[in-house]
Amino acid sequence: MEQPLITGATRLLGIVGDPIAQVRSPPLWTALFRRNGIDAVCVPFHVHPPALPGFIDGLGAARNLIGLIVTVPHKAAAAAHAGSLTARAKMVGTANLLRPLPGGGWEGDILDGEGFVGALRADNQTIAGRKALVVGAGGVGSAIAFALAEAGVASLALADIDAARAGALASRITSQTSVSTGVAAARAAGFDLVVNASPIGMRPDDPMPIDLTGLSPSAIVADVVIKEGLTPVLSAARQKGCHVQRGAAMTDHQIAGMAAFLGLDQGDWSPEAIAAAIGT
Repeated sequence: MEQPLITGATRLLGIVGDPIAQVRSPPLWTALFRRNGIDAVCVPFHVHPPALPGFIDGLGAARNLIGLIVTVPHKAAAAAHAGSLTARAKMVGTANLLRPLPGGGWEGDILDGEGFVGALRADNQTIAGRKALVVGAGGVGSAIAFALAEAGVASLALADIDAARAGALASRITSQTSVSTGVAAARAAGFDLVVNASPIGMRPDDPMPIDLTGLSPSAIVADVVIKEGLTPVLSAARQKGCHVQRGAAMTDHQIAGMAAFLGLDQGDWSPEAIAAAIGT
């Protein structure tokens, strides 16, 4: 008889967002748990922003909870609600992962930036010395921007539909790193590392988030939006001869760090294990 997916001893890893139907974490993590012999499942929670604090507080009462993955638009709110943050989460000001503390409360971490940079390096792409444009100054954009600054980009430009938010993030990065950071329009010309870190592209009728006119074929173009195939931005960039990075690469290259933060010491969490677990 095949081992049941859920038992009375099954532990839970949650993922919370608004919307949530687009996430791939539940089948991915559940497949990894089964592959690694861990009695656990990943479950999605669709929570609107006003209800997030009460949801997090209530979920903390579950003794079989491993932790909580946080996705759009809750990353800044999750960091603000956590009683403790890792050094990088404090620096970025967002959290995409929460773990319950033994004495109550939560500790938060942000691994989007490490996953993004790790995926590029695993693909033998050079980051240091590039002129980077990050479009989207929200949770994931903030994490990527700080990680690119730490990875040694020559300069960093931020674009957002909320210019004040982009300016505030640029000021924080400038004050905490040595990288020249400013606000720019969402135009790729003049940059050789271009990132769509906005949610634009999740819906079929979304406009292009970045004007790719003048994009150099030597540029790297990345998109955090996860979907089957290439997003419109990545498809257009590939046609121009650019190296492209899909959103799934960022998530896959942070799973090992997530597992370590959540205390999942046993198991194989590598990109190769991920591919085997989901049959790709």
